[in-house]
Amino acid sequence: MKKPTELFRGRRGIVLVAAFALGIFLLTFDKLPFHAEKKNGDSEPYYRVSFYTENLEKRIKELCRSCDGVGDVHVLLTLDSGSEYVYASDVEQRQEGSGASVTREYLLVSTSDGDEPVKVTEIYPKIRGVAVVCSGGDRADVREKITSLLSAALGIPTNRIRVSS
Repeated sequence: MKKPTELFRGRRGIVLVAAFALGIFLLTFDKLPFHAEKKNGDSEPYYRVSFYTENLEKRIKELCRSCDGVGDVHVLLTLDSGSEYVYASDVEQRQEGSGASVTREYLLVSTSDGDEPVKVTEIYPKIRGVAVVCSGGDRADVREKITSLLSAALGIPTNRIRVSS
C-alpha cells in the first residue's frame, strides 16, 4: 500500500494538484470581478416565456400522442406577445367640478438593486396558433380529433390549429 505522500510525487502529483486547483477555480468562477452578473430584468422575461412555451409544447405533444392513430409528434406553438405583469398600485380618484382626475401610484419595495415595484401577478401570453406534425396526420379523422382536442384544451378557435403528416 502506498503512502498518501507518494501519490503527489512526480508528474502524477502535478496533475492531481492542477486538477484540484482548476476545480476550485471553476467553483468560484461566478464570484470573480470580471464575471458579468445577471440582473433580474435582463433575460428573465425571455427565459420565462421560453420555459412556458417549451412546457406547453411538451404537454400538447403528450396529449396528441394519447389519441388513437397518432404516432411520432412534433409541435410548434406561437404566442401573441411576451408576459404581462400587473403591479400593486394605489389609485385615487378625485371629482372636481365637471372633470375627474385619477392618480395612480405604484407601491415600491427597496432592494439591494434599488426600488422595485411590487409584482401582483403575471399574465401569460395568449396562444396565436399551433402546428402539429404527426404520423397519422394525413388521415381526416385524426386531424379532426387533434384539432377539436387542442381547441378545447387551449381555448383557441380551430382555424388557428393545423395538423399535418
